[in-house]
Amino acid sequence: MVPVDGSGNHKDITGREIVQPIFPIPSLVTPLPVTSSQEESPFADATTGKGHTLKIEDIPTASQDATNTDWLSVRVDPKAVYTSSSPYMLDGLTISEQPTWIIPAIPRALRDTRKPARREVQDSEVKSYVSLIRNLVKSSGLYAIASFTGPLVSLVLVPFLTHSLSRTDYGALAVLNTAISLMTGITQFGFSIALLRAYNYDYESERDKLGALSTVVMLLSLATIPTTVAIIITAPWLANLLFQTSSLSTPVQVAALAVLLQNLSVPGFAWLRAESRAATYTSLSIVNLLVSLSANLVLVGLLHMGITGSLLATGVGYGVVMLCTLPVIVLRAGLRLDFHIARNLLSFGLPLVTNSIASWVLQLSDRYLLSRFGSLAQTATYSVAYILGGVLSVVVLSPFVLAWPTTMFAIAKRKDAPHVFQLVFRWYSIVLLFATFALSLVASGVLDLLFPPSYQSAAPVIPIVAASTMFNGVYLVFNTGVSVRRKNWFSVLFLTIAAIVNVGFNLVLIPFYGSIGAAVSTLLAYIVLAIVAYAVNQRIYHVPFEIGMFSIALLVGIILYVGSAILAQVQTTYVAWGIYSIALAIYSVYLVLHGMFLPRASKNKY
Repeated sequence: MVPVDGSGNHKDITGREIVQPIFPIPSLVTPLPVTSSQEESPFADATTGKGHTLKIEDIPTASQDATNTDWLSVRVDPKAVYTSSSPYMLDGLTISEQPTWIIPAIPRALRDTRKPARREVQDSEVKSYVSLIRNLVKSSGLYAIASFTGPLVSLVLVPFLTHSLSRTDYGALAVLNTAISLMTGITQFGFSIALLRAYNYDYESERDKLGALSTVVMLLSLATIPTTVAIIITAPWLANLLFQTSSLSTPVQVAALAVLLQNLSVPGFAWLRAESRAATYTSLSIVNLLVSLSANLVLVGLLHMGITGSLLATGVGYGVVMLCTLPVIVLRAGLRLDFHIARNLLSFGLPLVTNSIASWVLQLSDRYLLSRFGSLAQTATYSVAYILGGVLSVVVLSPFVLAWPTTMFAIAKRKDAPHVFQLVFRWYSIVLLFATFALSLVASGVLDLLFPPSYQSAAPVIPIVAASTMFNGVYLVFNTGVSVRRKNWFSVLFLTIAAIVNVGFNLVLIPFYGSIGAAVSTLLAYIVLAIVAYAVNQRIYHVPFEIGMFSIALLVGIILYVGSAILAQVQTTYVAWGIYSIALAIYSVYLVLHGMFLPRASKNKY
C-alpha cells in the first residue's frame, strides 16, 4: 500500500512525490486508490458504501503474456523493505497491514477478443445430450466388435467341445468354469470398476491416476498368488467337494492357474477402458479369444487333453493379454503401493465382492445345483442353452457395460442428467427388446445346425435365458443412482435378494422340471432384481424412466414370439423361418415407431 498525503498526492515514506507509470508494474500487492472526503471516488472501499466496485474489465493491463508467470513467485516482504523504527501509519494500520487486492492475470484470449472467447469456452464446456449419447454409442460400437467376436468364437468352440467331449466331461467343464468365475469375482475385489471411478472421477493428476493403476497391480498380485498356491495344494479335496471324485484334481489345479492369469490381465483391460482406448481394448480382446480358440483346437482336438486342455487354453489366452499389458503398466506406473489410494479403491471395490458372489449365485449356481440334483449330462445341455441364449449379453450388454461407467459419470455432472438418463434408457431398452427377439430365433436355428442331436432338448430354454439376460440389462440402467450416489452396498442388497429368490426357486423347480426349472428360476430372479433396483434407485436418484412404454413393448414382443412359434410348429423349415422373419420385421418396425413417437420429456424441469 502506498501512502498519500491529505491532498491525495501519492508519496513514498520519505515524502517524495511518486509519478504514476502509464502501465502498472505487475505485483501481487496492488494499491487501493484513496480520495479526499470532498470528492466521492468511483473506486471507494466496498465497506464504506461509496462509489462502485472496480470491475476487472476497467483495469488497464500491460501486454504481459499470461503464460509467463515466473514473476508471480517473487514475493516482497514489506517488513524487509520498510525498516523504519516508527512505521508509517494509515487509519491506525501499518503498511504491511493495509488491505490489498490480488489482481488475477487475464488470459490473452479474454484480453484480445473477450466475448468470442467466452462464447467458445461455454460451447466447449456445455455439451448437448446428443453428443454424450453419440459418444456412448461410438464407444459401445468399438467394444461391440470384440463382443461380436466372442459369440463367433463360441459358435466354433462350443460345438467343437460338445463333439470332442462326452456330455459328462462337458458338464464337468461347465462346473469348473463357474468355479473360475466365482474365484475371479472374489479375488479381483471389484478393482475393474474401482479403477474406472478413480481414473475418471476421484483423481485429476496423472501421478495419482498412475498411482491407482500401480496399486491395483500390487493388490491383485498379493491377493491372487497365495490363493492360487492354496488351491493347487488342496486340489484333491476340492475335486471331491465338486465332483465326488479326486480324479479331476488336475483340472482343478489348471483352473487355479487360469484364475491367476485372468486376474493379472484385469489392470491392462481396466486401464484401456479408463483411457477410452476402445480400439486397443477391442484388439486385445480379439487376440485373447483367438488364442484361446486356437489353443483349444490344438490341446483338445489334436492332443486330446480333454478338460485340462480346454482350461489351459483359457489361461493361455489371458496370459497373452497379461504379457502385452503388464510390462507397459510397470514401465509407466511402476510397482508401488499407495495406502491412501488403496483405501479408496477398496472402499469402492470391496462391496462389489459381495456383488460378485451374489451374481455368481444368481447366474451360475444353477449349473452346480443341476449337477447335484440332476446329472452332469443335464448340466451340459443347460450350459449350451445358456451360452446360446446368453449371446445377448455378449452382443449388447458387454459393450454397453464397458462404455457405460465413464459415460454415466459424465452425464451425472450435467444439470439435465435425469433427462439424459431417460433418453438413454428409452433407446437402450428398444435395442434390448429387439436383440432378445432376434437372437432367440437365431440361437434356436444354430442349435439345430451345429450341435449334436443329444443337445436339442435345450431349445425351449433359449428364449427364457435370453429374457433373463434382457432384464439383467434393464437392471444395469435402473441401478444408476447407486453408482452416482456412491451407495454400492445397495447393489449388494439387490443382488442378494435376487440370489436368494433364484436359489429358492431352483430348489423347488429343478427336481421336477430340470433345466427348464433352472431357466424359469433365473428369469424370475432377474425380474425381482430389476423391480427392487428401480424402486430403491428412484428414491436415491430420481430418473423418470418410461416403465409403462417399456412394459407395452415387452408384451407386444411376447405375443409376436409365442404366436409365430405356434404357427411355425406345423410348417416346414423354410415356411417356419419365413413366419419368424415376418414376426421379427413387424416387431422391429413397431419398436422404431414406438421410440420415435414417445412424448418428449422437457429438460426445463430438471
